[in-house]
Amino acid sequence: MRSLILLLSLSFIPCFITTSICQPPIDELVHSLDQLYRSDDSYAEMSMQIVTPYWERTLTMKAWSHGIDKTFIRILSPAREAGMASLRIGTEMWNYLPNTSSTVRIPPSMMAGSWMGSDITNNDIVREITYTEDYTCSYSTDTILTGDLLDGVVYIELIPKSSTAVVWSSIVCAVRTSDTIPLWEKYYDSHGDLIKTVTYSHVQEIGGRTIPTQMQVIPADKEGQSTTITWSHAEFDRGLDSDIFSLRNLQSVE
Repeated sequence: MRSLILLLSLSFIPCFITTSICQPPIDELVHSLDQLYRSDDSYAEMSMQIVTPYWERTLTMKAWSHGIDKTFIRILSPAREAGMASLRIGTEMWNYLPNTSSTVRIPPSMMAGSWMGSDITNNDIVREITYTEDYTCSYSTDTILTGDLLDGVVYIELIPKSSTAVVWSSIVCAVRTSDTIPLWEKYYDSHGDLIKTVTYSHVQEIGGRTIPTQMQVIPADKEGQSTTITWSHAEFDRGLDSDIFSLRNLQSVE
């Protein structure tokens, strides 16, 4: 669901005459994108609004993470979903259903399925892929992919390596050069058709770090549908009890 940091300061190189955009070293910029919502450990309080042409609902939740391989999420509201939780350790994932007091391991065949009815998939929750290690990257001025080129914004095209297990063939990112904050990401299939767009907004300091506190996922093939995640509170690198990331904690009732 890439989500959910402190952005690195970049040493800018001279403007490229052909594009009139100041382009920082691309490896540093891509590393900044990788670190956007990552830390040694984190705790966050957030909401997730799911909108479809037929219904709309908002979940509130708490989330804990350790590095890139452990995540624990517990739903607080609405009442029907309260107490539901998800735990992932590496590529393994489990969901807890309090109504039946059951723990369900998510099989590989269901990892591409929706998480809590949203446009975030189970794969998004367990994603350990990084742009730096799993993609090749280059600057792009192809307006077919980027749309109108804006001053103070650079555009990066990321192509997954052959060993990277994803369903898209490329990602195009728009990033502000002033603070390396991403504006949007567009995911394309092998035919060049748009799969989904992820936008970032409401940039502010939270937990001592300046980040976009709202992320919206818009699938290209589902008109009128979106998932918006908003962070209301966050703490980073404060240290977490390892017991948080356990099946015992998954099954507990707060």
